[in-house]
Formats: sequence, structure tokens, C-alpha cells
Amino acid sequence: MLFNGMKVRRVSVVWMCALLAFPALAHEGESHGGPAVSSGARDAQHVLAATGDVFEVVLKHPERSETPKTLVRIWVAETETNAPVSGAQVELTLTGSTVQKLSPRMLSAGAYEAEALLEPETEWAAVVTVTRGNDVDVLALGTVHLEEDHDTSSATGATGSWRWGAVGGASLLAVVGAWWSARRKKVRT
Repeated sequence: MLFNGMKVRRVSVVWMCALLAFPALAHEGESHGGPAVSSGARDAQHVLAATGDVFEVVLKHPERSETPKTLVRIWVAETETNAPVSGAQVELTLTGSTVQKLSPRMLSAGAYEAEALLEPETEWAAVVTVTRGNDVDVLALGTVHLEEDHDTSSATGATGSWRWGAVGGASLLAVVGAWWSARRKKVRT
């Protein structure tokens, strides 16, 4: 009978041992290969900004680039009015393992674009020179760099911690099963 005292105790011991194994199997999420890259993470941008006497400049570039040339966007505005600057001559100088002097082309009022040869994991000091008429500002923006693009397509299914949890849970169940079997033999004899 199921409600016999010994059977209830045996079933409860098995259930308690099984419940002890569940935390070992718990983890933060399923790991089926590498993590999916969301479009927000793929489009993440590094932003650098500087303000001078006449102009303020914002430079944006992607964290990673899949092509040898990296698209760099520059926005130029007047410091006092924050109005976009059109008709200015903009020069971007990137100093790293080499020196690149780029002349970004104007897309619209205040928006400029250039393509730079940026190597991953190399830092480049970015300086922008803005000239409009007699007004000139030389602005040091900081460091431009691309992060190494990690290939996540070759990742294995389960993580190591999950495997160890599964081995631990299976071992615990094997020990409890052996104990239960030995105890059962003692009761019969």
C-alpha cells in the first residue's frame, strides 16, 4: 500500500534527494551556443565630445566594425547657440600606430561623415579642427578604439557549471539509490 509507513518514508526520502539536486541544475538561462546579439548591442556606439570657444563637436563610431573601414560621424554646433554649423571645414586627425588625416564630407547642416581605417584593440587619439571663416577651434576628443569582435558561433551548448551541476545531481541520486537499496536488503534479512 502507498500509505504504509515504510513506503511513505521511502518515497519522501527519494523526493527529498531529488529536490536537493534541483538547485544544482538551476542556472540563469539556457545556453544554446553563444548569446544572441541584440540589434541594440550590435549598433552600440562610442561617443566622444568636446566644447571649444566657438564650436562644440560630438564624434560617434561603432564599438565593432565588420569591415576594414569604420564609419565615423561628427556633429558640429556653435557653442553659444547650439545651432548646427554648415559650410565649415572639418578635419579629423587620428593618431595611433599611424596618423590619419581625414576630411569628413558634410551630410547635412552640422553632420559630417568619414571612413577611418581602425584596427581592433588599437587606441587612436582623436583631434578635430573646425574652421569657418575666421573662426577656428582645435578640439581634442579623447581616444577612439574598436573592441575585438568575439566569434560566438563556435560556443558549446552547455556551460561547464551546468555540466558539473548535472554530474553532482546524478551522483547524489546514485548515492541515495545505493543507500536505499542497501537499507532495503537489511530490512528483508
